[in-house]
Amino acid sequence: MDWPDYLRDEAAMYRQLAEQADDPVVKNELLELASVCEEVANNIEDHLTGG
Repeated sequence: MDWPDYLRDEAAMYRQLAEQADDPVVKNELLELASVCEEVANNIEDHLTGG
């Protein structure tokens, strides 16, 4: 499994759900989850490339 790609797909899903959310708290939480997924994906790639 390619973890960075998987996590970026999850981030995209969370962003889509955030767009559909009516509750601002839920929207914010989903956007935070997307941000965490992106950050972890970047950290994994940095580690794998030695950066």
